[in-house]
Amino acid sequence: MSSSSSLSPRVAAIWGANGISGTAMIDLLIEQSSNEWNHIICISRRPFQLDINDKRIDFISIDILNSTVDEIVNELEKVNGKMITDIFHYTYIEKSTEDELDQVNKIVLEKALDACVKIAGKTIKSFSLQTGYKYYGVHKTREDLAALPFSENAPRHQGTNFYFTQEDLLEDYVKKHNWRYIITRPATIIGVAKGNFMNFAVTIALYATIQKELGQPLLFPGNLKSWNRISDHSTASNNARFQLWSVLNENIQHEIFNIANGDLVTFRDLWSKIENYFGIPHCEQKLNENEAQLKLAEYMPKHKDVWIRIAQRENLDEKAFDYATWAFADGSLRSPLDRYGNLTKAREFGWTTIVDTFDGYAQCFDRLKKLKVIPS
Repeated sequence: MSSSSSLSPRVAAIWGANGISGTAMIDLLIEQSSNEWNHIICISRRPFQLDINDKRIDFISIDILNSTVDEIVNELEKVNGKMITDIFHYTYIEKSTEDELDQVNKIVLEKALDACVKIAGKTIKSFSLQTGYKYYGVHKTREDLAALPFSENAPRHQGTNFYFTQEDLLEDYVKKHNWRYIITRPATIIGVAKGNFMNFAVTIALYATIQKELGQPLLFPGNLKSWNRISDHSTASNNARFQLWSVLNENIQHEIFNIANGDLVTFRDLWSKIENYFGIPHCEQKLNENEAQLKLAEYMPKHKDVWIRIAQRENLDEKAFDYATWAFADGSLRSPLDRYGNLTKAREFGWTTIVDTFDGYAQCFDRLKKLKVIPS
């Protein structure tokens, strides 16, 4: 990750440090030389979740949404935030309506920007904002979905989209303060963060653990169309590597990039690999064209007693079951529409990495074992 642009040590500020993406960036930054990155400031609402002993890390636990900018600045001052050079922003708050999602996620980004301007406006070199494929309407109706493959310059759909608001806000600030900005739009993110289970890979791991215990097949919780749907995924560690690479690449000034693993997959291809990983015998899936053969939101709560039995026997985190978002997984498997991005722009700037998507899932499952979320 070294770069000729890193002539003096840099200071990172990671907003949303306890999430899947923030965790991946911390993992990557602590691998870098202290001559390149000599201070890593991590900001999140929850207390620090990572078991890391690195003297470069300072952690701030603060509720951004319910704090004033001055209160945030005060916390940054305590850890010498005036030396921040590079910001990585991953903060995200889930809400049930698009308007709420838009309002609340604009506030948390705006407060981060205001606090950074106040404490380190003159030393900041770059601001890296992660948005995602929701920019292309993947969470909306077929009419809202951008043309395939999703391109960074795709026209915006009608109506509200919180990623439109965030990207516009960042562009306005950067013009005023002469920073570089890099916006990355990943696909479905594969990664693990302690205590954060709004994640398809985690949900499938818990489902597979229970099916293995019951001696039952791993029925696909979707339909024939979603089984065959072509999509791409974005492994969190690969996203972080791209984001750090782009921050250190002086040829990249104010750019927006799709970032994905680079392979196109179907659940038809992935499913047997997931069965093999968990040691569950392969079964032929008898799928309906449109109706899901299994709904996790209905099926899993009926088997909570099985989870409690496994967790107590294996000394696992019992709360994982309550935090898992079965309906979120069902929703992500309901869409029959292909969804994948064009990576040409990243390639043109020199990014050549391709990551095997199932390897990303396997890394997640391995980490869940270390975190005592699933049996080892």
